[in-house]
Amino acid sequence: MTKVLVFIITFLLLSSCNSVREISRENPKPYVILKLDDLWCKDEIVHPGWEEVVEFLNNQKVKGTIGLIGDSLEKDNPTYFEWIKKREQEGYEIWNHGFCHCRIKENGTEIREFRGKKMEEQSESIFRTQKLAKEKLGITLHTFGAPYNSTDEHTALALEENPDLKVWLFKETKTKTNKFLLNRIPDVNIEYPVHQPDFEKFKIGYEQYKSEPILIIQGHPRSWVEDKNRLENFKKIILFLKKEGVIFTTPYEYFLAHK
Repeated sequence: MTKVLVFIITFLLLSSCNSVREISRENPKPYVILKLDDLWCKDEIVHPGWEEVVEFLNNQKVKGTIGLIGDSLEKDNPTYFEWIKKREQEGYEIWNHGFCHCRIKENGTEIREFRGKKMEEQSESIFRTQKLAKEKLGITLHTFGAPYNSTDEHTALALEENPDLKVWLFKETKTKTNKFLLNRIPDVNIEYPVHQPDFEKFKIGYEQYKSEPILIIQGHPRSWVEDKNRLENFKKIILFLKKEGVIFTTPYEYFLAHK
């Protein structure tokens, strides 16, 4: 009888600790990662969409992440470089969003930077962005997320060649990887459809999945200044999440706490 009781108690204790994150009684809300995509510069200036979004997040004391496109670092641009470095100092995570964010069509088939290209080409794209970030910004990138979230079996092999990258956002294939994976829940997002933040649709998804330990929500600040309603919907989402008491974090920060 004693052995049975010990087994039951042990089982219950283990069961209470087997989630990715133990949700404390003090704060049973999820972690939230703001996956903000597509940072590059045009005419050597930071896009006003990024400027407005960062200003708002800083005023709200909310940390986000910035998906850096590597080729924007090729041409010397001290003002742009300093802007990125300042964001990193403020707590934003700068992450590898590929080198060119490019896609082409070959014989009627669309080839994307990390879907349809050889492993060597994918590895080179990743490496070039890592190298430029280190040389021009003094920043080691620890997280990768593909343009269009499009990957294939070669992507996992390419990532293995860069040990600095620890976290993979939105892996698509079943190919094995040693990276820490953070996957999306399609029904919980900033934009519905892409480029168009929608507060009401976000709330519906959030209410359905708010018991999850972590939510990664994706958006594109460059497109939010095209229509003032887009930026306002984004702001409503952030203010709602703050009121909910979620914990804003970054991919690498989350990895370090849960690896």
